[in-house]
Parts: sequence; structure tokens; C-alpha cells
Amino acid sequence: MKNFKINKTNLIKTMAAFVAVGMVSCSDDYLEVPTEGKPTVDSGYFQGDNIIKPLYSSYNHLLDYSQHSFSYIGVTSITTDDANKGSAPGDTGADKDKLENFTFDATDPSFEGLWGANYKGVAYANTGINIVTDPVNGAEEAEKDALVSEFRFFRAYHYWSLVRIFGGVPIVTEDTDPNDEKTLLTRRSKEEVYEFIVADLQNAAEGLPLTPPETGRVSSGTAKTLLAKVQMYRGNWQEVLELTNEVIASGQYALHPNYEELWRIQNENTVESIFEVQGSASENLAINNFSASQSVRGQWGWGFNTPSEDLDNAYRAQNDDIRREATIIYRGEVMYDNELYKNDENVSAIVSEDAPNPRYSEKMYSSPLNVNRAEQNMIVLRYADVLLMNAEANNELGNSGEALNKLNQVRSRVELPAVTTSGQAELRKIIWQERRLEFGMEFDRYFDVVRQGRGPEVFGPLGFQANKHEVFPIPQEQINLSGGLLEQNPGY
Repeated sequence: MKNFKINKTNLIKTMAAFVAVGMVSCSDDYLEVPTEGKPTVDSGYFQGDNIIKPLYSSYNHLLDYSQHSFSYIGVTSITTDDANKGSAPGDTGADKDKLENFTFDATDPSFEGLWGANYKGVAYANTGINIVTDPVNGAEEAEKDALVSEFRFFRAYHYWSLVRIFGGVPIVTEDTDPNDEKTLLTRRSKEEVYEFIVADLQNAAEGLPLTPPETGRVSSGTAKTLLAKVQMYRGNWQEVLELTNEVIASGQYALHPNYEELWRIQNENTVESIFEVQGSASENLAINNFSASQSVRGQWGWGFNTPSEDLDNAYRAQNDDIRREATIIYRGEVMYDNELYKNDENVSAIVSEDAPNPRYSEKMYSSPLNVNRAEQNMIVLRYADVLLMNAEANNELGNSGEALNKLNQVRSRVELPAVTTSGQAELRKIIWQERRLEFGMEFDRYFDVVRQGRGPEVFGPLGFQANKHEVFPIPQEQINLSGGLLEQNPGY
């Protein structure tokens, strides 16, 4: 298979050409993005080396503003006890104040943005599968199978995002008839969506190579790690244990020795990295507003999604200074690179004592190319998660010794003492706490707490209501477009 560069420079080759020949227009259709049905394609265009081109769109879409930027940050982080809205008091960020206070509803733009972005990602995957399996395009069997597995990973990734945020959603595949409104507009149960995700990830785990053909592309380890996470959310602990054991035994990954360095540009794609969205030094390929929206307001960012006092105190309570200092920027702090950053003029890398917020996210800090874009990668899956999933699975299955082994590997890196507690209930709480401290400000906290059944306990003071806020509202615009076939979540 012809390799292609997605790391930094050549992430996408003329997406406009792909859309022009590879998608039907859906401007009048449900979702108003090209997410359903089979594409209308000029099959001849994708013969030979061009067979790889549909894959560019799946990777490039990860950089999209709606996919991994402001809406994503708001729904996955600002809703939690780890973060505050930040910014200035009067800057709502369209709906970020409502997300922080649990006063959001189905008309708020963050939900529409995430719904549309993820179904667009599904569309790219479905279109790609149809193109590479079209006999007219003449893909060799091995190449075809590998590409289909890669597309199925991305389809699973987007449905994984959808099911965690919205619960059950419509399932659209490469075989869905674009005229079948019932299939296109009817929500499937959460369990049906999970089963669909599992099938796609099992295919990807079997069909993808152990080592990716290009830095930044997904591998069998990527698929197994995401599949383990899916099974953890379903409480299938034996499957979690087996999958994480396979990833560990593969020898492809390890903890990066220095926790603080994981989010520095010079350390992208370390041995700990299992899946990173690739930023770029090219402005057109930077992750749109991902870092800038979270950086220090008034200096080199807008200042949203700031670490909370509660998270700060959680680190201090455990004497977890290494992870605290790697996660939180404080007023008056000199940034690690001590350079100047250009916006309209040179701006010092010393955080102002007068910054609007007392804390900012250091994991998202990056030298901006301009006010809106930065080249920093976004870490989605890393090896520490494999170890902590393995620890949790072992504990749930009664193997406290192995659970402690994996847990203490993570703690040792940040110079914390080994845990010796072997009681299942107490060790469970310790592992949950370790996940919070290890992955602080990494967009997992909300879903972790909900799957642990602790939403009312942890987020209740913020406004979380049981039997409602376990999922977010289906966008009202989508319900309207569906003519009522798409049903709203309870409580909204």
C-alpha cells in the first residue's frame, strides 16, 4: 500500500476534490451534512494510487473545529468538577456558561456541533468503505482489507463519541439505503450502538498492522485500546483484561519517563502514545482553536476550560506535585520554554499576575501560530490508560495483586508511594482517584464518573440530576428535521 504523510505536513490532499467526486449533496437532507447513504462517485478517479485518498478526509476531519475544539471542550470538560468555564465573566462562549451550571438545553449549539461533526466523520468512513470495496477501483485484497479496517476504526471512534454524549443514536452504515428514512431517523438503543462499535473495532484490531505504516495512523493496538475502553464502559471486565493484556504484551508501548514532557511539542508521538490527533506547523493543518481557546486569556488565548480549585486541591491532597504542575498553569508562572509568542505583537511567556483566571490548562499550552491555531497534537489514547484499565479490570475480577502492580507503575512515574490496599472496594476508589489525577483536563472525567454511577454524588453540587444528565440532549434542530421520528432523551 502506498504510504502517505499525515504527520505534520501532508495530512490531506485536496479534500475538495474528494468531496466533489465522493459525496452526494445532502443540503436538504437530515443532519444537513453528508452522513447517510452510498456516495455517488466517479469510480475511475480512485484507481491505483488514488485508492488511499478517501482516508485523508477521515484523518483531516479530526482537526475540525466542531469535532475536537470548542463544543468538544465544553461538553466533555467544562461540565465537570475538574474545570470551570474560565474566560471573562461576561464571555459565555455561546453556551459554555450553561454547560458549567447544568442549565443547558437541546437548543444549545455545542450539541448541534458535536452531533453534526461526528456524523460527518461517520460519512467519511462509510464513503471510504464504499470506494475501496468497489471492484471498479481494483484495490488488491490485502490493501482493501487494511483500508476497510482503518475506516471501520474511525466509524467506531465517531459512534463512541456519539453514544457517550447522547446515548442511543441512529446507526448509518455503508449499506444504508439513503431513502430508508426509518433507519436514518430512528434511534437505536445504547446497547445496539455499543454492539456496532464492538464489531467495527474487532475488525480493526484484526485487520490493522501491529506497527502503523505512518506516524500518526492507527494500528491494531489503537483499536484494541479503544475496544478495551468501550468494554470498560459496559462493565465487561474479562474482555477489558484480555484486551489490555494483549496491548501490554505487544511491547509496542511504555510509559514515557517524564510525565510533564508528554504535552510538549518536541515530545509528540512518544512511546506512550497510542493515538494522537496530529497538529501541524502549517496553519491550515493545525487543530482549529483547540489549544488557543484554552490558553491564557489576554496573552495568547481565550482562557476557557480552566482547571478548578477542586482539581487543584485533589492533587495537593495526594502530594501529587508532578502531575499538578504538569496540568495547571498559575498566575505569575514562567512557562517552560520561556520564549516570546507572536499575536499582533510579542507577548511574554510569563503569565500575567492580572490574568482573569487563577489557573489555566498546561496540557493544552502551545506556542500559537496565530490567535486561533496551534500546532500541538491532541493525545486521545495513551499507555497509562491501558495500565489503569488493566488495574481496574483485575480488581473487579478479584486479582488485587495484579491490580496493584499496574496501578503502582503509573504512580511510580510521578514519584508517589506504592499503594498496598488489597480490599476490593477501597482499591476501586483508589483506582478511580488515580484516573482523575492521571488524566486531569484530558476530557474523560465526565464519562468516567457517569459510568462509575457517581454522577449525582460528584457532579450534584454543580447541578447534575440523576436520570437526566447521564446523557446530553439530542439537538432540537435534528428532532425538527426528522419530523419527530428522532426522540429526545428523558428530562429534556
